[in-house]
Amino acid sequence: LETIAKEHDWVLDNRSRFGCTVTKGEMLLNRMLDKGETPSAVLLEYGGNDADFRWDEVAARPFDEHLPNTPLPVFAETMQRMVETLKARGVRPVLSTLPPISSERYLDWITRDGLSKENILTWLGDENAIYRYQENYSRAIERIAAQNGCQLIDLRSVFLEQRVLLPYLCEDGIHPNDAGQHLIHKVLAAAAASV
Repeated sequence: LETIAKEHDWVLDNRSRFGCTVTKGEMLLNRMLDKGETPSAVLLEYGGNDADFRWDEVAARPFDEHLPNTPLPVFAETMQRMVETLKARGVRPVLSTLPPISSERYLDWITRDGLSKENILTWLGDENAIYRYQENYSRAIERIAAQNGCQLIDLRSVFLEQRVLLPYLCEDGIHPNDAGQHLIHKVLAAAAASV
């Protein structure tokens, strides 16, 4: 983003936080706006941490009900509220879809230190449920962008257009590696050029 901002002579204020969910993001956004800060645009990219589970609890109790960090209806309501808040302040909201994940690689990652893969699979039903669950959050972002006339940066499609996904993901199966970051840069550069 910093390179793209320099190319367009934009001031970039990166407020991203590791592990941040949409509810924390809304709090940070409101705090920023309450201080009187009014950027021309805000990129909202949430969902990955929201769609995740407390896998240690799932592994310990595979027959119980487990909720994600942010249930999907709460996620969608919060994103919608953030979009409305930004528009009311004259700030252009820009939304981003989520890069896809590798269920197999992520399941290997979360069980690497001894969590029971068998128990987690018992709860999931099948390994690909992880992918499908995360995809629902990305689709919610698409719907919110369309319903509100927001610019959508479609990272997911660019990853899925690649013949093989794994070369673009880190060992954990969820974070883009250097090649994945290159894809993201390409998409962001194209989006910036269209503004």
